[in-house]
Amino acid sequence: MEATGVDEPFDDPDYFFEPWWPGVRGLAFVEAGALRMQIAGLSDPMATFPELGDLPRQVIGDGLVLDGTLLVLDDEGRPDAELLRARLAGSGPRGGIVAGRPAYVASDLLWLEGGSLVRRPFRVRRDRLTAILPEGDRVIVGRGYAGEGTLVAEALASLGIDGLSARRLSAAHKAGRAGDAWIRAPIVPPEPRPRPTLALILRLPLELG
Repeated sequence: MEATGVDEPFDDPDYFFEPWWPGVRGLAFVEAGALRMQIAGLSDPMATFPELGDLPRQVIGDGLVLDGTLLVLDDEGRPDAELLRARLAGSGPRGGIVAGRPAYVASDLLWLEGGSLVRRPFRVRRDRLTAILPEGDRVIVGRGYAGEGTLVAEALASLGIDGLSARRLSAAHKAGRAGDAWIRAPIVPPEPRPRPTLALILRLPLELG
């Protein structure tokens, strides 16, 4: 599913708002206790992100597909674009593994126990996601806030995040262009742009609530 771009953040009680994570989108497949990941342009991401191999032991269930964002954090826990690019390129010391700590932020659940959830509303898919994926050291469920997109965007701007994700709570997952099911709005952070830790970003919706 490809998000639809709009000009600016908005408020709507029918939408769930969260950061547009500064990483690369990836699907995680868990079947028979084994993990496979699919990332555009990278045939075998597990070769350069082996630390995520514990995901099958973290989730409650099997035969599932997660949709989310792959990040690489620096030593202070901040998403780092350069470290991510180096990982994706497979460059660096120690047999191609470079510095930084991989993390995966799950935002949607497409399959569970071998059954498709794509026709279910996003509200249902997200509830299932939070139920089957307890928070771990490397893999977490992204947090957000329903209704008040402009307020979320203002808070994200102060943290240096330049994008807002908005998902219609009643919408099914749609292959290709999402229409109004999934929207991306730009955010203009202040200069110089701060670089918050992942933990700080994740606390944001709880503070807003």
